[in-house]
Amino acid sequence: MRGISVVLTLLGIAFCYAQVDKTAEEWLQKSFQAYTQLQSLQSKTTLTVLMVTPRYPDGMPIQKYLYAYTVQAPARINLLVKDLNAQGEGQRYLSDGQTFRVGNETKPVGNSGAALLEQLSSAEVVPSYDLVFLIGGKSSQEKFLKQITQLKITGETEKQVTLAGRIKNERGKEDALEIVLDKATLLMRSLKIRTEVKIEEQPGAFVLIMEFEPTPNVPVSEQTWTDK
Repeated sequence: MRGISVVLTLLGIAFCYAQVDKTAEEWLQKSFQAYTQLQSLQSKTTLTVLMVTPRYPDGMPIQKYLYAYTVQAPARINLLVKDLNAQGEGQRYLSDGQTFRVGNETKPVGNSGAALLEQLSSAEVVPSYDLVFLIGGKSSQEKFLKQITQLKITGETEKQVTLAGRIKNERGKEDALEIVLDKATLLMRSLKIRTEVKIEEQPGAFVLIMEFEPTPNVPVSEQTWTDK
């Protein structure tokens, strides 16, 4: 999938943990627990990358993908990825927990969420963060938390709560982070990471936006992981 490197850069991993408001962390931990307890998850998720420049201060979309998937921990998934800037129906990725399949290629995953995430990345699919928190389990959740350097509640309504702060990237610098949680399900409705960069010697940024439409605990069967 062309252009995916920009998204991969925005998902770089480093480690730091400080200045996290206790209440904000409690909301995030509740969300982690909700993902851990899911029997299954279905979602249509949009991943958008915006390029922000002085000419486009509100951001110009440079990448946009639609992910449609059903997933069950630890390693079952039926995922369709479509590049919304390209023609075609998209690419299907399937795992029945033992074997990961894309096209005519198969790879073993051995009922391991970590192995499934690795196979997705090897196939140039950037796992959305709900997949990371669900399939990757507590180790992935804790790794994400350790990246956060600041976090606080910046908005709250009857239906959702917004957390915002800073998160370390692979270059050791901090990016802006925003997470919107649904109060009823405790699942994410959106996640945004903004990376400040220079673009053509001008101050700019890349903004990764993940917008989720989750349906928890949908019925699944063995056929779910083989149907296209």
